[in-house]
Amino acid sequence: MAHGDDQGLVLPPKIATIQVVIIPIFKNDMEKTEVMPVVEQVKSTLGDFRIHIDDRTEVTPGFKFNDWEMRGVPLRIEIGPKDVEKGTVAFARRDIPGKAGKSFVPQTQLLDQVGEVLADIQNSMHDKALAFRDANTHSPKDYDDFREVVRSGWALSWWCGNPDCEAKIKEETKATTRCIPFEQPGGSGNCIYCNQPAEEKVYFSRAY
Repeated sequence: MAHGDDQGLVLPPKIATIQVVIIPIFKNDMEKTEVMPVVEQVKSTLGDFRIHIDDRTEVTPGFKFNDWEMRGVPLRIEIGPKDVEKGTVAFARRDIPGKAGKSFVPQTQLLDQVGEVLADIQNSMHDKALAFRDANTHSPKDYDDFREVVRSGWALSWWCGNPDCEAKIKEETKATTRCIPFEQPGGSGNCIYCNQPAEEKVYFSRAY
C-alpha cells in the first residue's frame, strides 16, 4: 500500500514473486520464430532472477503491459523483431511510469543491467517511502496540535500506555497507536492526552 499508485501495485524487487516479466512482441508466425528463441535465451541468461514469460496470444502486448503494471512487477522486458535485429531489449521500470522509465539495453549486458536496475528500484522505492514518512510525521506540542496533525499525517507522541487514553484519542480523533518504535529518545515525557508521566513515544495515525 505504501508504494502503490493509480495504476495498481508497485512491488519492491526483494519481495516480488515475479521480479522480471518478459513480453514477446510479434504479429505473425514468421516474427514469432525470430523472437521466441531470443526470449528463451534471455530467460536462460537471467536464471538467477524470478522470471516469467507472458506468451499469451489471445491478448495484445498493450493489454499485457497494463496487466503486469497492475500486478506491480518491478521490471518488464519487451522483445520484438526490431530488438532482435538490433541485439537489444526494452526495459520498463514499474516505479517510473511512462517513457521516463523506459530504456534500451544490449542483450550482451543483460545480466549486469537487470541486477543493477532491480537494486536501483529497491533503493529508490525505499528512499521515496522514507522521505514521504518523514515529511508527514510530526511531534505535536500539545493535544490540540495532535488533533490537527492526525488529520493528514502521523504523530509521534509520548503516551502513558493506558488503554483508556488510547480509546479516548480514537473516539475524539479517529487516530490509534500504530507502533512503538524500538529506537526511543530516552528519558521521559508527558502523555499527549492525559499529561501523566510517559516513558515511550508512539506513532499515532488514522486508518485509511
